Amino acid sequence: MSKDYRIWCTVSGGVTGTRSAWLKKTGDEVAQFRSREEAEEEATRLEREMNGPNAKASFYYRAVELPEEE
Repeated sequence: MSKDYRIWCTVSGGVTGTRSAWLKKTGDEVAQFRSREEAEEEATRLEREMNGPNAKASFYYRAVELPEEE
């Protein structure tokens, strides 16, 4: 059975302090990936893009393997 992966996002600083949640697609649907490599590539891309020179907060993204369903 294949494993699924999600990206855990944490934002710290800025006006609202620190908060965390799953990365979402449009709307409320949580983004899910079929491989660790795909999730890690997206996490790296987002972290690089969001932590630019004008960022007012710090953004951290981490690929997380979901437990297999029984």
